[in-house]
Amino acid sequence: MKDLVSAVDVARWSRDALVGFKLISPAHPACSTVSGDLSLTDGAQAQDRIRFFLKDRLVRNFRDVGRAWLSEVGPCVVNIAHAEFLDDGSRLFFETLATFSSDQIEVNFSVGRDAAGSAIKAPHDDREERIEKLVLRAEEGLSESEVDFLYEQAMEYLSVGDSWTAERILRAVQTQRDTPAIWGRLGLAYTMLGRTLEAEFCYLRWREDSDPLGVAGADYGLSMLYARHHPPVLRSLDRTAEHLEHGYAVLDQVPADDTRDLTFHRVFNRNGYALVEFRRGHIEEAIGHLTEGIAQLRNGSAVHHMHQTVLIYNLGQCYRRIGRLDEAIATFCDLLEVDGRMPEYHMELAHCHLSAEDFDAALSSLLEARRLGPSIQEAHSLLGFTHLQLGDHTAALASYRAAYELDAQDFEALYDYAYVLAETDQPEAALELVVGRDHAPLRTDEAVRLLTLKAEQHAVLGNLAAARTALEQVLVLAPDNPEARANLDQVMAVQA
Repeated sequence: MKDLVSAVDVARWSRDALVGFKLISPAHPACSTVSGDLSLTDGAQAQDRIRFFLKDRLVRNFRDVGRAWLSEVGPCVVNIAHAEFLDDGSRLFFETLATFSSDQIEVNFSVGRDAAGSAIKAPHDDREERIEKLVLRAEEGLSESEVDFLYEQAMEYLSVGDSWTAERILRAVQTQRDTPAIWGRLGLAYTMLGRTLEAEFCYLRWREDSDPLGVAGADYGLSMLYARHHPPVLRSLDRTAEHLEHGYAVLDQVPADDTRDLTFHRVFNRNGYALVEFRRGHIEEAIGHLTEGIAQLRNGSAVHHMHQTVLIYNLGQCYRRIGRLDEAIATFCDLLEVDGRMPEYHMELAHCHLSAEDFDAALSSLLEARRLGPSIQEAHSLLGFTHLQLGDHTAALASYRAAYELDAQDFEALYDYAYVLAETDQPEAALELVVGRDHAPLRTDEAVRLLTLKAEQHAVLGNLAAARTALEQVLVLAPDNPEARANLDQVMAVQA
């Protein structure tokens, strides 16, 4: 990745591209230029971070970087030689580049041989070279200061989302410092990588810590595996609640003269339990946990100020779930007063306005979300929907097209774009999209929608035989679908 980026002037990139570039090269001088223009989440220091990036956020960052890079180099072909040796992070970056339109870039992978074309080499980086040397000789023994350096670097990589590099460094650190805390950091890295069974193993090792705060941290990590990150078949609200209750009780074992921030740990344990209550439908109980936690953090440190945003966000979600839209809107407005640079917060406010059918207010929030996060597909899709409600089909089409171009494999993005093309009297373009998508791998409901839209466009264009075939395919998938049966009868009557 760095080889490619070294060929352009990163300092000229936009804010969102530089935010994404921190994932690739966190120490690059250009990244420091946006430090004052980041959301509290993006700008958090490694030791204060409570939100870590999963794959969808990493892909978004890679899109921002790819778009900025292509804006400088123009249409090109990238040949990756010996692709079997790519690390997972680099592979994801190039896979993301490959999703861009073919008139912008072509990405070719070759295995076991050199690819054609000019080679690009990244500039020398003293810090990365030192990390590499220390990792390679970790088995031979490192000094305490060298282990400290590697641990600090691993935390920095975790902070910017590079869990691949962090995991490799932490494995080296573990050979010299096999402590529960290191297992905990490894558990976090594996969670970010989606390797949740390995994460659970690491958290269970962390749970053996003699420090009650370590045990409480391990319980929180385990609870979130069972609430969010494990495959659906392994998730369990009961297990989530058990770990949270155990972790909360363990905090009472911390000595009275301990100077660490117990308020934070107690508040965030109850924030986790609010999720349990939310999922169980006990919204008022969840609201109680969150409002109490917000009150405890409100007059605290600057770090508390940042952590408070997580609870305010969750509180807004609770109000929205039970239809208290005025309170939800007020809560998200309060949240934006604290951190107005987080595009997801503007999107949540837009959801509330959409529920209230205040489409002008929703449009304003979504335009700001798009400005802050131009690679967030949902922002473009919601803009498309909002423009439709306001009667602006041209703007709706442009937004749905942007959502589709961000991920052409996403079914909803494809369907929405094709649907609006059909609604704006462009049946040929709509048909080209739906015909190019195989319905076999889709869920039944998705396949039915795709085939129905396909049948409609064939009918509009006068190809009744093709429309009939598509409707017959719908009825194979959904034999009791009354609309498909009625449409098929109508087509057959015209053909007779």
